[in-house]
Amino acid sequence: MDDLPFTRYEGGGRRRLGRPRQGDITARHGYGPPVFEQCGLKCVYCGFDMGVRYEDWLQLSVDHVVPSGSRARGYRPEWLEDIANLVTCCRPCNEFSNAFAVTDSAPESEEAFFVIRDRAFAAKRALVLSKHGKERVWFQEHVRDAGEPVGPDLPVDPTP
Repeated sequence: MDDLPFTRYEGGGRRRLGRPRQGDITARHGYGPPVFEQCGLKCVYCGFDMGVRYEDWLQLSVDHVVPSGSRARGYRPEWLEDIANLVTCCRPCNEFSNAFAVTDSAPESEEAFFVIRDRAFAAKRALVLSKHGKERVWFQEHVRDAGEPVGPDLPVDPTP
C-alpha cells in the first residue's frame, strides 16, 4: 500500500510514537497537534486541506484507524491510543467512519497490529469515499436542485 499516511510518520509508521497528551481535550489544540505533526492538516480519507482557511481548520478531527472500541476484542489500549494509530481527518469523514469495526482477532505483536491498521485504513478510506459519493448525490437532489438554502451566511468578525 503505497498511499498510506503512516509512511510519513517517524519510524515509517512501524513503531509506536506514544500517546498524545490530552491538553484541553480538543483535536485542534489538545491531543491533535502531535498527530498533525506526523500526518499534516489534510484529511487522509478525502484530501480536504484544513490548514488554509479558518473555517476549514474548524473541521480538524483525529481518527483512530483501528477503532478504540477494539479494546473489547482484546486489542491493547497502548496500541489503539498511540499516535501511530491516529490520523488527521475532517469531521465528515470521521462521522462517516464511526460505525467501522475491525473483525481481526487481537494481534500478538506490534507488527501484526500495524498490518491490521494498514488494512483497516484502506477499508476505511474506501468506506468513507463511498459514503461521500452517496452524500453528494443526496445533497444534489435534496438541497442544490431543490433550491433549498445550503446554510446561513456567517458574518466575518473583522477583529483578530
